[in-house]
Amino acid sequence: MVAKVIEVHLPEYDIKSKPKFNELGHKVDEIISRSFPNGRYLFRAIGMQDHPKLSINEFISIIQKLGYDKYDSERRGTRHDEFSRYDFDIQADGFEIKDGKVIPDELFEYKSLFGELAYNFYRCAPIDREDAVRIDLLLIYDENKFVHSKKKEDGRPPIEPGLVKYLYRFKDQKRKSDALLGIIKILR
Repeated sequence: MVAKVIEVHLPEYDIKSKPKFNELGHKVDEIISRSFPNGRYLFRAIGMQDHPKLSINEFISIIQKLGYDKYDSERRGTRHDEFSRYDFDIQADGFEIKDGKVIPDELFEYKSLFGELAYNFYRCAPIDREDAVRIDLLLIYDENKFVHSKKKEDGRPPIEPGLVKYLYRFKDQKRKSDALLGIIKILR
């Protein structure tokens, strides 16, 4: 089954100045809650600036085929050296939809899943990179099709537990795309 693509038009979402995270978040969260039934999910956010050689539609086709965004084995993600100590496929976080509402596993600053996420990509991405990152794609997964990753026996020390909880591995390595339920395309 090919994951559905849901388009969200957010022309006001621009990272040149500080976005209105709560307003953006509530718009995207409402679309998520209308698009998926009650249950547990994982999400992964992606900015197209990290994939400059691909159009957004080309990238979506790759993700639908593979089940995730790891199309280049040579490409190194953020914190690669730390995370490579684990047998993970994706970095993701969880949320629940209950009674038509999106309930994130963690909230720190904002009252919505996407608001918190957009804030983190705006505030934290410059720590790993030079600039803030605009989220262009939000991947929604069936949480039941994943397990937490395990540390490789390579003699290196584990990373901090607060980061390990975001590292997941597909249960069925031959059918990764079956875990992907939807792709939210956040248009300008």
